[in-house]
Amino acid sequence: MSWPIENLVTQRCRELGLSRTELVVRCGYKNTSKGLRRLDQVNTGDLEKAVFLLRGLPKALQLSPEIVQGAVDETIRQIAAEADARYRASFEPHGYLLGTSDRPSQIFIFGLTGGPERWLKIHFDLSQPPLSYAGQALSVVRRTPVVQFFGPTTGFIVNYTLDHAVRFDLEGRPVETLSRAHRPGEVTLYLGGRPFTLRVLRSVMGTTVKHKF
Repeated sequence: MSWPIENLVTQRCRELGLSRTELVVRCGYKNTSKGLRRLDQVNTGDLEKAVFLLRGLPKALQLSPEIVQGAVDETIRQIAAEADARYRASFEPHGYLLGTSDRPSQIFIFGLTGGPERWLKIHFDLSQPPLSYAGQALSVVRRTPVVQFFGPTTGFIVNYTLDHAVRFDLEGRPVETLSRAHRPGEVTLYLGGRPFTLRVLRSVMGTTVKHKF
């Protein structure tokens, strides 16, 4: 699948008669090998490491920044939509531990050592009925007085379906019903006021990164 930003770059290079090497040179790369690697990353939707190249594209392609940014925005939207579709397709009921903090004390180490999948997620025996999920999670909570990176355990959340989750206290009492599955550890990029996950893009065109846990 080709992304909007790849299509724009390919079409404009054809119109200007630019080779790939000439394009990355125009973008400011003296090390053309590195520039070509970044161009390949853009073409596969991996925009995260190609910030310098993205910033140079408007001038290199003789286009307005708004046109390039529009292609970047649409690429991000499509990548996010595909990621959400994969999540929905692979969803199974599960739970998450909750601590006193809503964000990890050491974000880098937290992510490096497994993130929410290792430190927060509670796996259920899905051969048992949904009514048992809270009890299964509670047994984990009772063995986990402190949530690594998040402080003393305060409760847990059970994601029953994509559109239904429940937060429980330390005693297993339901305290809040959620209209969508809880997805912890999500780092959010705000691009023009619109949120995108950090996995999609950490920094584009000098935008700001905010962490939401």
